[in-house]
Amino acid sequence: MPETTGLFPAAADRHAKGRQKMHGLALYISHVWEATATTDTSLCREHGLEVDSERIALELAPALAAIRTLDLEVIRNSQSNADQHRYDALLNTDPQGRVVRGLVLARNADIHLPATLDLHVDRVVGEGPTGWRVMPTWQPYDALPPDVRDSTGTASSSHRAYRDTVGGRLIVETLLDAFAFLLRCDPTLARRVPGTDDLAYFPLHPYTLHDYERRHPKQPNRDEVAAEVRRLTEEAVPSGSHREISYRLDSDGTPVYCGYTEESYGVRTSFTEASTQIVRDIQAGYRYIAVAADGTHQVVTADSDGRLHADGDLLE
Repeated sequence: MPETTGLFPAAADRHAKGRQKMHGLALYISHVWEATATTDTSLCREHGLEVDSERIALELAPALAAIRTLDLEVIRNSQSNADQHRYDALLNTDPQGRVVRGLVLARNADIHLPATLDLHVDRVVGEGPTGWRVMPTWQPYDALPPDVRDSTGTASSSHRAYRDTVGGRLIVETLLDAFAFLLRCDPTLARRVPGTDDLAYFPLHPYTLHDYERRHPKQPNRDEVAAEVRRLTEEAVPSGSHREISYRLDSDGTPVYCGYTEESYGVRTSFTEASTQIVRDIQAGYRYIAVAADGTHQVVTADSDGRLHADGDLLE
C-alpha cells in the first residue's frame, strides 16, 4: 500500500483538492506524452522536416496550472509558518523542488503575458512509415521572449530556477520531476492502481527509441543516468591485455594520449584517453606502455599526485 506520510502532508481540508489535482497532473502528463507522437509534423520535399508542437503546448498548459495549484494552495498553504519556511527552503535547494519553482515562470507566462512560450524541438524520431514523434525541450532562459525575462510578476527565484533547472531540458522530464517532488511531499495525494502501490498512468506508453528515456516519476532523469553511465565507464578498465601510448595531444592545456589497444587474436584498435582516466585505469590494475621515439617500450606508472611516468620521467 502507498506510504501515508510525506515531507509536507496536505491539511485535511485541502486533501480532496490535492487528490483531484494530483490525479489531473498525472493525466495531463500522459496527454503531453501522447501529444508528442500525434502532431502534424511532416517531411516536405521542398522545405524538409516541418515540425509542429502546438498540440503539445496546448496539453502542457493544464499540467503547469495543476503543478502550481498543488505547490501553492495544497502543499505550502497547508503548513504552519515555520513549515512554510522549510518548504520554501526545499524548493530552493532540492533539484526537483527547483524544477517546480522554475515551472512557475512558464505557467505565469502562459496565463498572464502576451508572448507565446514556444517550445524548442531539435530532435524528431520516426514512428513507423508515416508518423513522427517530436522531443520538445524548454527554451533556454536567454532565448525566452523579453517580456518573459523582464517580468517582475514572477519571483526572481523562479527566474533563476528556470535558468538553472528547466531551460534546455526535455519537457516531459521536468513534468515527471515536478510530480515526483509533490509525491514526496504527500504520497497519499497520488491516484494508484486499485489494490496496488503502482501509480496510475505510469509508466508512460513505450515508443521506439534507441537510448534511455524516462517514463515514470520514480525513474532517474537522463542527466542522472548519463552521470551514472559515465561513472561506470570510468571505473571499468579498458578491454584487451594492455594499451600502447604513441602520441600526445594538448586539449585546453590537458594532456590527451593516443595509441592502440592490444585486443584478442592480435587485433589492435585505436584509443584516445585523457591523462586523468589513464591514471584511474592504472590504479585499477590495467597496463599502459609508452612507445619511445627510438621504438623502445616503457611501462607507464602513476604517482600519488596523479602524474604519469615512463622509465622514471614524467610522461608529459
